[in-house]
Amino acid sequence: MCPIGVRTSKSTHALETGVAKLWLILVGVNQYQDEQIPCLRYSAKDCQGLAAALNAATGGFPQKELRIYCDYAEIPLLENIRASLQEIAAATKPIDTVLFYFSGHGMLEPSTQQVVLCLQDTQKDKLIQTGFPLQELLQLLENCAAQQQLVWLDACHSGDLTLLGAKGEADPQLNPTQELVEILRQRAAKRKGFYAFLSCDRGQRSWEFPQLKHGVFTYYLIRGLRGEAADSQGIIEADGLYRYVYHQTLAYIDKANQQLRVINQLKKGRGDSQIHSEYPLQTPKRIVEGVGEVILGLKPNAKGLLQYPRQALIVEGNPKFKSASALIKILSTSGSFETNSWTIRGNNATADVHKAIQKCLLSASFSESANNSSLEETATTFLYLRGQIQEKAGEVVLAISDNIVITRTWLRKQLRLCKSQQIIVVDCIGEQEQKLLRDWFEDLHLGIETGQCLIISSAPLDKNEKFVATLLEILGKNQTSGLTAASLITQLQIELNSSDIQLYFWLSGSQGIIEVFPEKHLFTSENFNQETEDIDNLSSDVGVDYTQLRDLLQAGRWLEANEATTSLMLKVADREQQRHLNLQSLENFPCADLQTIDYLWVKYSRGRFGFSVQQRIWQNIQGSATDPVLSFMIGSDRVAAAETCIDFGNRVGWRLKDTWVNYDDLIWHEDAPIGHLPFFGFFDQVWRVKVLGVWEWHSAIATASWWQLCVNLFSRLTHCQTIAKGK
Repeated sequence: MCPIGVRTSKSTHALETGVAKLWLILVGVNQYQDEQIPCLRYSAKDCQGLAAALNAATGGFPQKELRIYCDYAEIPLLENIRASLQEIAAATKPIDTVLFYFSGHGMLEPSTQQVVLCLQDTQKDKLIQTGFPLQELLQLLENCAAQQQLVWLDACHSGDLTLLGAKGEADPQLNPTQELVEILRQRAAKRKGFYAFLSCDRGQRSWEFPQLKHGVFTYYLIRGLRGEAADSQGIIEADGLYRYVYHQTLAYIDKANQQLRVINQLKKGRGDSQIHSEYPLQTPKRIVEGVGEVILGLKPNAKGLLQYPRQALIVEGNPKFKSASALIKILSTSGSFETNSWTIRGNNATADVHKAIQKCLLSASFSESANNSSLEETATTFLYLRGQIQEKAGEVVLAISDNIVITRTWLRKQLRLCKSQQIIVVDCIGEQEQKLLRDWFEDLHLGIETGQCLIISSAPLDKNEKFVATLLEILGKNQTSGLTAASLITQLQIELNSSDIQLYFWLSGSQGIIEVFPEKHLFTSENFNQETEDIDNLSSDVGVDYTQLRDLLQAGRWLEANEATTSLMLKVADREQQRHLNLQSLENFPCADLQTIDYLWVKYSRGRFGFSVQQRIWQNIQGSATDPVLSFMIGSDRVAAAETCIDFGNRVGWRLKDTWVNYDDLIWHEDAPIGHLPFFGFFDQVWRVKVLGVWEWHSAIATASWWQLCVNLFSRLTHCQTIAKGK
């Protein structure tokens, strides 16, 4: 069973006073002596980065011992690891905590099916003799007096990967996750203080990304330990760290696949049949028995946290351009960009605009790490240019004004010198000659390895601010939920599909995800103080008692709260026998009850869950149908509803890889995606077969029918909110 977070000061006090000791042994292997074992790129760096993060998090604990074995430190040989664990086992006390971390290959010994951790001197043909069997590791820990023991394994790597869907090794010996899970479960059942944390679940692999310079699992372990997984008291404990890493890993893989889908769309449009495969799922797994907390550290000082080097520049030739200030504000506040603007001023305007663009694209701070963190954050540049594309003296230029131009050759050179990811938006005033527009667009493309999002638009003079207005609307909708370049392109396509604006876009980059806005929580512990809230309003128009629901949500028992919500919704609507709500019952659902349920979910999730949170997500993704063939068959309204339903399910985490997630596999903790809960278990579930990601007409009709129920729920909530405001 999963641990319940019981907050006491005893564990933290014991570590801070030195009564208890943390023993940390970290192992990472890149290079293997046996050529039959594939080398890895980031395991040693994972080990070093995690060591630095643990050092920062445990700076306030006087009694700790950190031992690092990797390619860049003490060599990770079998003899070294075994001797180190034996020494620790002999020296520990019951109050101590031991953490063992391994990043490298895990293999199955063919004849015995034993899981073996591969160290630098492991020989594939002699796994048992030269490797480190998992059972031996567990036996050494069993001999250890420390009552709290953690094992973190990133042992199912797919190495040398890019963001273009490269496959991992096909050797079945290199995927021991099934056996790992079973062995660790057996161990956890025997010892309550045992806590195992795996980088992936059965049948999955651990992905490495060049942008992160780490495996994605360890990357978020490091970030969590640097403070992002700390609770409101600044304490980093094992279960909170797990929840953080779980959510962030799933979100990163999803964003990577979203970017691949846009890149594949571009390739298909150009007649390229070499479509990139999407990344299979990676879900970190926790194996633990018992109740309690395992303290790993305290939130480091702010100077030790991550920084994001992000620069933005707005270039336009009309000082009266009203949208510039709005664009600057939203990029600064929601995108964390250091934002500047340029407009015509002085006698050397052409030289000035060149300097401004060079400063934005070629800033020296982008070539160096922003801090001493072990994580190398990828810099991002946002450049917005507004003008007209013209041909002057045989050169295609962007005319900012009559006398100020940016040549295509000069701009291309600056983009190629730029070391950061690029989001380049060219807003053309008035209709342009299509050939000039396309030539300009094609010439600014960088190679597929460079992270670049390029968007060029052109609109008639009487609608010359239509594009920027749409851009601002999209940015405004995604201020808290985060926005990738791939999502920005997709939303622009949908919004401008029926307009007379020409839109060209390009997306490339095998090194990582291009983010316009990083994801942010709606509320944080700093701005949400539950103790200052008024006494809960548990109003009901039909005499229903919401005390139990409040208590479950207050305790963070999300699964039980979700089931209670379903029962209460059915009870309020007098549909307990039917077991589901219909359109009529939704239209007449009592406002006081609907708002009470929503209020409790929003309050106790700190703004992450609730009907009103889901309602805002729906409002941000409404759109028209994009499948003309299916629209002809079943009607555009049904297609639009089905597509919105699929998009909503993907965003709130009810769907993964074109499949609806089973109820038992939903995420029952507070770090689930925004809007993940409550799940609509009070509606009749129409997806009895998992074909809804395939656009068969009957699937689309079923999806649209179910989504209509959801829309009615949101509409009823809007109606109730309007009535409440009028009182």
